Amino acid sequence: MVHLFQTVEQGKTQANTTQVLPETVWDNEPLPSGIPPEGRVVVTIARQFGSGGAEIGHMVANTSTLQYVDYSIIEEVARRLGVDVQRAAHQDEQTVGMAGHILEAIRVSNPFVANYGSLFNQPTIPSQSKELAYMQLTQRVILESATEGDAVIVGRGSQFLLHNTPRTLHIYIFAPLASRTKNVMEQYHLNHVQAERLIEQRDYEHDSYLRRYYGADGHRPGLYHLLINTSLFSLELAADLIRQTLPLIKGLT
Repeated sequence: MVHLFQTVEQGKTQANTTQVLPETVWDNEPLPSGIPPEGRVVVTIARQFGSGGAEIGHMVANTSTLQYVDYSIIEEVARRLGVDVQRAAHQDEQTVGMAGHILEAIRVSNPFVANYGSLFNQPTIPSQSKELAYMQLTQRVILESATEGDAVIVGRGSQFLLHNTPRTLHIYIFAPLASRTKNVMEQYHLNHVQAERLIEQRDYEHDSYLRRYYGADGHRPGLYHLLINTSLFSLELAADLIRQTLPLIKGLT
């Protein structure tokens, strides 16, 4: 497990670059706090592709009466932007895949009427600013869900965005490459070579996304309360470990 994570000194350097994207001149509303009310809890799940993290998140949400927040983040951002959600809902947090897909949809969709409408209707605004608006909305949706509480939030830098937030449990789900390859082969009906290539691509894009927007790739153990290797623990047992931790997290301030 050690090889997955950065050194302490690297972690210190990277932590200094982690920050919420700034509010912009086209949206003056303050960001939600991201702090769940007393008696409620938030679980963030960071996961390696093929490790079963999303499935574990579903199990925890379903058995603990928590809201499962994953692709609904993309759907809500697309709704606020007024773009075709069908072109974006299947994307995960890939640097080019997710943001680029949304931005392309923006170019061909009808203008939206939210606060961001004036930005995206200006042909002279650079694509970097459009991407900033998309990421800002993504962060806002995550913070809104966390502020409401009783939610399981999967991916998209939520472990950075909500780091050190009271009543928030951070989980990292991982597995060795051989185990992940087997899972991906079964889930996507791929051969061994295809599965390994897909894992390599998703890992690269996922890590690049986090480095680009949060200054680190998410592999530092200090970001998390629990690290679970799903080659050793079944998905059901992993979900049960998380559920057992929830009462402890609810009492933290």
